[in-house]
Amino acid sequence: MSSETEENTRIAPFKELSNSLSDWVNNFSLVEFEESIAGKSGASYLDENSNKIVSYITIGLAVILGLFGSSEFFTIDGLLAMLDSTTDQVLTDGRTVTSSESALYSGISALALIMAWWVTLSVVIKQTFRKSLSTALLGISTAWIIFIVTRGLSHFILIEADWVVVWANRDLVMMGQLMKEQMTQAPGSQMCIDVNDCYGINQNFRLWWTTYLTCGLLGAAYGTSDKNPLKFIFGFGILAGIVSLLATNSTEVSYNTDTVMTKLVICIVITYLSFAASYYYSSKSEEYLVNRFRSYLMTYAVGIFFFAIIIMDPPEFVKRLAEFVGGEPAQEFSDEIIAGSRVPSTMDKLAGNGIEASQWGGLFVNLIVATAGCVLGFGIGVVLAFGRQSELPLFKVPSVMLIELVRSGPLICWLYFAVFMMPDLMDPFYDAEDIIRMLLMFGIFGGCYIAEVLRGGLQAVDSGQKEAAIALGLSPMQTKLTVELPNAVRTTLPSIVSVFIGLWKDTTLLFIVNILDFFKLAKDLPNTDLRFLGDFLEPLYVTAIVFWVFAFYLSRLSMGIEKNLGLVKEGGGEIA
Repeated sequence: MSSETEENTRIAPFKELSNSLSDWVNNFSLVEFEESIAGKSGASYLDENSNKIVSYITIGLAVILGLFGSSEFFTIDGLLAMLDSTTDQVLTDGRTVTSSESALYSGISALALIMAWWVTLSVVIKQTFRKSLSTALLGISTAWIIFIVTRGLSHFILIEADWVVVWANRDLVMMGQLMKEQMTQAPGSQMCIDVNDCYGINQNFRLWWTTYLTCGLLGAAYGTSDKNPLKFIFGFGILAGIVSLLATNSTEVSYNTDTVMTKLVICIVITYLSFAASYYYSSKSEEYLVNRFRSYLMTYAVGIFFFAIIIMDPPEFVKRLAEFVGGEPAQEFSDEIIAGSRVPSTMDKLAGNGIEASQWGGLFVNLIVATAGCVLGFGIGVVLAFGRQSELPLFKVPSVMLIELVRSGPLICWLYFAVFMMPDLMDPFYDAEDIIRMLLMFGIFGGCYIAEVLRGGLQAVDSGQKEAAIALGLSPMQTKLTVELPNAVRTTLPSIVSVFIGLWKDTTLLFIVNILDFFKLAKDLPNTDLRFLGDFLEPLYVTAIVFWVFAFYLSRLSMGIEKNLGLVKEGGGEIA
């Protein structure tokens, strides 16, 4: 009996996924989907059964027009007409567009064309304009706009664009020139392709250590959720495959792809192992233990942020600790390293100088600064929110003054303040570099906005909960941290995530104060080689996609948390 139970437990996720797919198929209605786009039928001669038949007929006609249409009659070629002209062609810049790229462009255009014809024919044949003219016109115009945009973008991506400028500089936009040299141009480094052309001390372990810890956090966090585990397994597998293809593409590669692939495999293994352990623990434990484990993960996430900053440029006590366990500062025998006669150990490199903040660059800067805005900003926001509600003038007045002062000025002004005026305030205590001051400024700026968001949530906390906490003997600090703050975060979570997304997008302002962030490096990529002059759109498209992906992930993550709290339903606050 126990073996049968274990078997049912093991196949339960697969049954759940199968049932979800079957429910979606059963609940999907072609007519309802068509009506949501083109509007409800206004033809008096169509009943419920004939309406379905006509829907299939319109789809058939749309497919025929999308496949066999000719520009001689409809001004737009169908798939077969486009494929007839699909051959290898040489562009004016000497680049060859293969027939497979042309065929892919033709297929994408044909699918968008079929969709546009389907909506148009549905409006005409079913006379949906008689029910609602605005809905019919909106459906037709939207469908053809989607077709025009899809065809234009796919033509640029597959035919016009020369993506060599991106492939040749993929590591540059990830970490900046100075970090790139220390990651890939070190003798004895497996990242280096030609040892004779390599120089410096290999420092790539500093980024990979942070990446490994982040992968462990990602897997463990998803393991505590109530979602079907197969969704994460398949979803993360697809993501890992895309990242691996992008990292190991041999086009204009400037690092050893085999080593990168090995490290990516380690990341994948760590993620899946941490997910499996977390999922097993969560499925076997009581809910209060799972919630406690989640709180530990939040602390762990904050620790990763500070670890990333420390490991990149370790303070003196870390260097001395590395020397104590046997490391010798790598800079002391740099000549031997450059000559290739000696390979430093990790402890040697940890005992030596790290990568100073002034050498950081690329997407790493955007991520670390945005994380500072979220992590430091949330902590500062909590303090300021409670400070603004405090009855003590010594606590309330400074909180109000700081919030109103920071929120009254645009972020770019505060970034200039951090560059030119903050050093005078900090130098007597700490000689911070530009990027460190950017971290602090983003934390303060984000904290002031989060403080106002949390203040609204704190005001919405039911007074009965506060009275119950006092009756249980909780101190004022315990009441605020264990009763008021969790309830305020629950109700204001969408607004908090919106602030986080805004901070992530605002990191593009760093290039104005001469920080070599992802956007600035991408903008300047055409100047890195004479071959790339004029190829300025390709890097900007990649930049837009990267920023959108991170912002979209944050929003979906927020929606998932809200769903677990019951906040996406009516009366969700009470349910939570």
